[in-house]
Amino acid sequence: MKQTRMMHVAAALALAIATPAHATNGMRMIGFGPVQNSMGGVGVGATLDAASVLSNPAGMSELGGRVDFGATYFLPTVKYGATGIAPGIVTNDGVTIESNRGASPIPAFGLVLPIDSQWSFGIGAYGVAGMGVDYARNLYSSTTFTGYQQMRFTPGVSYKLNDMFSFGLTMNGMWATTEWNVASAFGQQPHMAGSAFGIGATIGAKITPMKILTIGLAYETKSFFQDFAYNTPAGVDKLTFNQPGVLTGGVAVRPLEMLLVAADVAWIDWPTSNGANLPAYSKNSSGAIPWNMNWSGQVVFKIGVEVTPVEWLALRAGFNYGKKPLDASRAFENICFPALAESHITLGAGFNLGKHVAIHVGGMYAPEVSITGSNPLPPQGTPGYPGPYGQGIASYTTSMSQFSLDAGIAYKF
Repeated sequence: MKQTRMMHVAAALALAIATPAHATNGMRMIGFGPVQNSMGGVGVGATLDAASVLSNPAGMSELGGRVDFGATYFLPTVKYGATGIAPGIVTNDGVTIESNRGASPIPAFGLVLPIDSQWSFGIGAYGVAGMGVDYARNLYSSTTFTGYQQMRFTPGVSYKLNDMFSFGLTMNGMWATTEWNVASAFGQQPHMAGSAFGIGATIGAKITPMKILTIGLAYETKSFFQDFAYNTPAGVDKLTFNQPGVLTGGVAVRPLEMLLVAADVAWIDWPTSNGANLPAYSKNSSGAIPWNMNWSGQVVFKIGVEVTPVEWLALRAGFNYGKKPLDASRAFENICFPALAESHITLGAGFNLGKHVAIHVGGMYAPEVSITGSNPLPPQGTPGYPGPYGQGIASYTTSMSQFSLDAGIAYKF
């Protein structure tokens, strides 16, 4: 009966918190929930909380019964300046303009239920990816608005073979929206509020060869989405926009009872979803300019430390680094989707309020990173120009810094 009630709560919360998300390793969050975020995003070698259902489902075998609920207040500062090759390409040549998109809430909910001594069931609902800008009229004599948000709903199981080996599997159900309104003065139609369902899976394993050492491995498959559909005056446009596979290895070491040190290394296969000539139109009734993000693969390094000086207090710190995957020659795409953040410094703390309840807080700061380049060919629709077409941007610089605050509560039962 108790487990049935918890399942009902999980389903209700998963629906209630499906709100937009933003991200920092490319389009992805560095971690899931306040505990992982405060430790640089680690969570594959170290099992920290119910967010393991996303990062490494094999870790659910270590948790017992628990619920984790949290939220992140995420505030990026994004700006750009550009010059055009002809009048009208950039209204204010060289003027720096800041995005008005503002802050976003990012939800985090996880539940783990032991079934017996070997099997555990878990479910998670997390904002996992997103990006976008909202710029005043300037580029192509138009406003520039873009957005992508992805919510993931993840049921899964773990199996503990013995004290050394455990395994886990989740099915990843996703809901995403993507939209943009750019270059309207050049005849480009708005593509607003396109949404789609996606599916994928995550498989994980953990090995504990000795008490102080745990090794984890997780593979998240490519996420396959329905085409995003948009109604335009010329007909329906459809965009194929999937999300990449991710392979992560991690270790966790506890040399002292009060000290945990963890590190993960992840490979994000961006070229399969955001690479050359992607995302791609499967139907282009409006004659929209094709996207070509041309992102490269990204290696992400994460390290986190947790110190527990007294039973009721845990202090956390972390660092996350992933070289930006952008191609500097893709001027328009980089202004519209500036996935620039590289280094992330994180801090946090946990407060145990007895045996069952804990409160977690944390924060992240990503220093400003810029990219500079050009794409000087004229844009599609330039009168009297036969092609090939490009973007008509003689030079540009776009930059981003990030700041976030996390808070959450955990209940063990």
